[in-house]
Amino acid sequence: MKFKFFFAIATLWTAGCFGQEISSNKVFKEIALVNGIEFTNPKYDQPKFSCGFLLKYNNETFAVTAKHLLKIIKPEGMTTLSLESYIKNWALYPLNNKSEIVICDKLLNEDKSEKLEAKSTYDNDWLVFSIKESSSNIIPLEIRKTPLTQGEKLYVVGWTRTMENGPQRVYEFEYYKTIANRILLKDILVPEKFGGLSGAPLVDENGLLVGIVSNGTVDPDSNKKFFSPCSVTNLAAFLENRRYVKQ
Repeated sequence: MKFKFFFAIATLWTAGCFGQEISSNKVFKEIALVNGIEFTNPKYDQPKFSCGFLLKYNNETFAVTAKHLLKIIKPEGMTTLSLESYIKNWALYPLNNKSEIVICDKLLNEDKSEKLEAKSTYDNDWLVFSIKESSSNIIPLEIRKTPLTQGEKLYVVGWTRTMENGPQRVYEFEYYKTIANRILLKDILVPEKFGGLSGAPLVDENGLLVGIVSNGTVDPDSNKKFFSPCSVTNLAAFLENRRYVKQ
């Protein structure tokens, strides 16, 4: 009888452990956001869709998320990288505090000649917005300026699609290599399903931004597919060029 009792307790404890979501015990200040998107046609509205973050660059703060999100949620007539006449309001907020809203203003990398269905959408997989209004205490990230080193730990911060509330989650990876503007990572502590993390920040040990969650890339040397956030090198160049144009 005693054996059966302890066996039952052990079984429940094991089931509880396996039922818990795997995540890193690394802690960052609150940096992750999710997107809330209102379309001109409300049937396309996305109250909670994937992730984003704030970025501080040259003393300005911007809102950033993944470009390929538009391939998934766009109305039929929306074919190029232009939000006009289709999207009424784009905001971001932390999932655990929905009152801290960041309201976007202009899509700075709008390009009416860029087709959303083109494969090149993933080459520079980012949308960067100016900010109209913010009531958020979320910490804006800054871009890392030094190169990554093979084997160093990197972290994705955000929420997967199935999460409806709670604090930001942290997932752990190891840097493998960079191919063009894709950062190939080895999994360490990752979610069972990555869906919903698109647009989330990839940061280093010190919380400096190195990438944006995007898609997967096949390594031509090993023929193995790796989780591969988009590098922020071209995003930094875009914002730098914008600064000189404004001057």
